[in-house]
Amino acid sequence: MFDQVGLEGIARAAYDADAMSIGPPYSAVFDKVFVGLSLPARTRADAAWGPTSGERYEGRLMLFGFGGVGAVRVDALWRGAIVASAASPLAHIDRVLTSWPDPGGIDDEIVRSLGSLPGDPARLEAERRARLLARLRAGFRQPDALTDAVLDGWLASIGARSVGDLVERFANQLLGGTLQVGFSAGATTTAPRALPLSAAILVRDQPIHVADLLAQSKAVADQLEDLGVERAQGGDSARAQPVVVVWMVPEQVFDDAGWPGGESATTDVARRALRRQAAGRWLAREGIGLVTTAAVPG
Repeated sequence: MFDQVGLEGIARAAYDADAMSIGPPYSAVFDKVFVGLSLPARTRADAAWGPTSGERYEGRLMLFGFGGVGAVRVDALWRGAIVASAASPLAHIDRVLTSWPDPGGIDDEIVRSLGSLPGDPARLEAERRARLLARLRAGFRQPDALTDAVLDGWLASIGARSVGDLVERFANQLLGGTLQVGFSAGATTTAPRALPLSAAILVRDQPIHVADLLAQSKAVADQLEDLGVERAQGGDSARAQPVVVVWMVPEQVFDDAGWPGGESATTDVARRALRRQAAGRWLAREGIGLVTTAAVPG
């Protein structure tokens, strides 16, 4: 029922796929499917009552079916999982180097180099700063990563107003440690991983009113989350949404040039595919998976 592009979009709507290193191939597991649901419009009413002076009371009511908005049709509720391929790098730590440069002795180093400490405060600060940076960067594999901005942030975090303040107040008391960790170039293995999922499926025909369907999708996801239909997740999962919404729409929807993404294609079929992919990426960030159905001849 769902192709690989659609399943990837659903997986990305439900989970942070990049953080979890998951990718194709994908497959769907349908533990339970409830067909034909109707969720009434929900309105929240906040109220407060009581005497003008004295104890007051507050209350909140959830009202269903009010507000002149009809119920939202949910064509199916899918509780199951998407099985994805999860990558597991097997690299090992093969090098650890530490360094603990001490800001103490910087002034002595300046005297040995210049004969005395500069009388100009700005030049003295510049000399101290250059030598502290050199000591700290000596412990870096990538010395340029320690910029002036990074140094300023570190000084502020320890309560030092400047390098001079550090030298005068914290010399021989505070060490700025650096740590290098090296990893071996290990192989990466992949294995199937089931990602528990609860999804409301909305089947819609043309024309698609995107703003209205987005609002309905948010309302459906909120109500289903309140009803506790989400699946339990593993402790090492990076879930993006507890309940996702799946749009099932005709693929002809993306023949409309108003959808972005198809500008670089040279055929109608390619433009349709690129527009669908662009829409799928955008909708996944909103907790919505996009699935298209094949065009019906005639």
